[in-house]
Amino acid sequence: MLFSSSILLLISTVLCQDIPQYGPISANFDSWLDRNGYGKYDFSRLDLGAAGSFGGMSSEMQYFDTSKDPVIFFHGNSDAALTANNFSTGWTTTVQYFLNQGYTLGHLYGTSWGDTNTTAAVERDHDCVTVFRLRKFVEAVMDYTGAKQINIISHSMGVTLARKVILGGYINADDGSCNIGKPLGTKVRVILGIAGANFGLCACVGHWLGVTWPTCNDDNGLWPGETCYPNRMDGMCAQSPLPSPCNGLTYSKFLMDINNSRFKPAQHIFSMWSMEDELIDLRRMTRDDLLGDGNMVWGRPTSEIPLSDGNKIYKNYTHMETKLNTAADQFHIITQLSIP
Repeated sequence: MLFSSSILLLISTVLCQDIPQYGPISANFDSWLDRNGYGKYDFSRLDLGAAGSFGGMSSEMQYFDTSKDPVIFFHGNSDAALTANNFSTGWTTTVQYFLNQGYTLGHLYGTSWGDTNTTAAVERDHDCVTVFRLRKFVEAVMDYTGAKQINIISHSMGVTLARKVILGGYINADDGSCNIGKPLGTKVRVILGIAGANFGLCACVGHWLGVTWPTCNDDNGLWPGETCYPNRMDGMCAQSPLPSPCNGLTYSKFLMDINNSRFKPAQHIFSMWSMEDELIDLRRMTRDDLLGDGNMVWGRPTSEIPLSDGNKIYKNYTHMETKLNTAADQFHIITQLSIP
C-alpha cells in the first residue's frame, strides 16, 4: 500500500541517529509484499518503529546480487528485529557487521514476532500464528529475491521457532492445530542456532509444584521433562554428569518433534552458546542469563541443535552477549561453513 510505504520512509528519516537505522523493511519490499498477497502478515511491524523489521532492495532498479544467499534472522523471546530498548537489542550489531563485509539490505532480512514486554515472556510459546507467519516471511524473502537457498541465524527461542519453520508439519497449540507446510529441505544452506533451548529449560521443571507458565507447557513449550529415569531427585535436571544414563525421557511434544525429525533442517548446522548463560528468573528476565548451569538439560547441552556440524562455546558471555558480541563469528560460520 502507498500509505504504508510512505510511513516506512518517514520512520526511516526521523528516528534518532545514535543507533544505526537499518529498518524498517524497504518501501520496495513492502510494496512487493502487498502486491503478492503477503500484506496481511504485517512483516513491517511499524508498531515497533524502525526496530520492527529490516531488509529489501532500495528500488526497482536494484537487482538482487546472486553471489550471496539471503540471510534471514529470527530473534528471541521479548526481543525485536533491531534494537528497540536496552534489553531488546535485536540484530543491529550483526546487520552492521554484514553490511561492512559487502552485504546489502537486499541480502539481510528480519521481522519481529511478539512484543518487547519482558514481563510477558512467560506467556509465549511456539503457537500456530507465530510459526505460520514466520514461515510465510521465509517464503516471501525467497520469492522476492528469487534465491534458490537461504541462510538462517537465530537466537534463543528464535532457534526452535526457526527449526519448526524449516521442518514444517503440524503444531498443536492453545490457538489451535495447524500445518506449517512441507519441509524446506535443501533450500536452507545454513542454520546457526545461538543460545537456543532445543531440549527445554530446567527452569520449567516443577509442574507438580505449580510451574505452569505457558512458555513451559508440555505441548508446544520449553518443558524439559520432570525426571530422566533413574535420575529422579529434585534439582538433577542441570546436573552434569548425571549419576546414571537417561532412559526414555519425555519432554515437550513440540521439541521432541523437531529433535526426532527424519529431515535434516539444513545442509549445514551450527550451534553456539555460553557456559555463563545462567537462568535467574523467567518471570522477570532482567538479567541476560537464561539457560543456566553450563547449558545442560538432563545430560545434554540444550543449545546444541541435533546433527550439528560444529559448536562454538564461549566461557563467559551472558545470554544476550552471545548474540551481541559474536557478529564476526556468525559471519565466519555463514560464509566459511566452519567454526572460527
